[in-house]
Amino acid sequence: MMLDASAAAPAGEPDSDERRIVARLAEILEASDLENTTGKSIRKQLQKELGKDLSAYKPLIKSEIEKYLQGEALRQSQESALLHVTQSQSVAGSSGVTKPKGGYGSLLSPELSAFMGGAHEMARTQVVKKLWEYIKANGLQNAQDKRKIDLDGKLATLFKPPLTMFNMNKQLSRHCKTDDRRKSTSSSKPKKSKAAVKSGGVKKTKPKKKAKKEAGGDGEKKRRGGGGFGVCRVLGPLASFMGTTEAKRTDIVKKVWAHIKEHNCKDPNDGRNIIPDGTLGTFLTAPVTMFTMQKQLSAYLEKIPNKKPKVEPKVEPKVESAS
Repeated sequence: MMLDASAAAPAGEPDSDERRIVARLAEILEASDLENTTGKSIRKQLQKELGKDLSAYKPLIKSEIEKYLQGEALRQSQESALLHVTQSQSVAGSSGVTKPKGGYGSLLSPELSAFMGGAHEMARTQVVKKLWEYIKANGLQNAQDKRKIDLDGKLATLFKPPLTMFNMNKQLSRHCKTDDRRKSTSSSKPKKSKAAVKSGGVKKTKPKKKAKKEAGGDGEKKRRGGGGFGVCRVLGPLASFMGTTEAKRTDIVKKVWAHIKEHNCKDPNDGRNIIPDGTLGTFLTAPVTMFTMQKQLSAYLEKIPNKKPKVEPKVEPKVESAS
């Protein structure tokens, strides 16, 4: 596919080349390992596919990648926060506690409370949102790599270097704690005393864990999902869906999304959630979202090892003995 630079777009509107680059860029980013993929490798991939030097589009490509990374990091943080809240509600429900409507936010550490202007509790999603507002307002994203965040005096009280948009949520967990004021202690089971255990007879022993297989045995090696942009091996039901045993990861994601849109497999109440139909259900397990789909697909992808050239064994010439 060649880009046509002759077609000029109206002033203020992106030309057809830009629209094509932005659309393909989104597809590539959806199928990429965002922690390891670089802007340079993505631009090279685009140049290879579109058959043209894209040096003039560097600012556009860089800007689009930054917007995608920021949006993805924020979505992941919010999704993690929502999961954290759901798990807390589940624990409260199992102990017979009815959580009041609206519930509580997370309890903030003294350091985070000072950063947030003295608030002692706040929804975790709001904490993430305010942190990103501060980072953008103070230009703390690394100029060379927007995934990295430079620590100023205030952020240094909360985070340890190196800080990235992907490990921020993990470090933030030290400063956001579940509010357990509503937890009931009446339903907790009393611990048995040591004397009661001794008087109860024989002490139960835990079964020993199975010994690991010795090196060089027949145990299967852990499969790793085929990454990058190259061709990977497609396994099991995903291979049946694709109609081939080898394909590019970007092509696999593209075909899965085409099926989702064609058969209306998105949750009507939340477009991020995917409802697998009979076809998708052979390789995707509910609950699945647009963020967790990549991990499930990786179970059916395998890197194709580089084939080493066969070395023919040396055959020594036979020497006939003198009779």
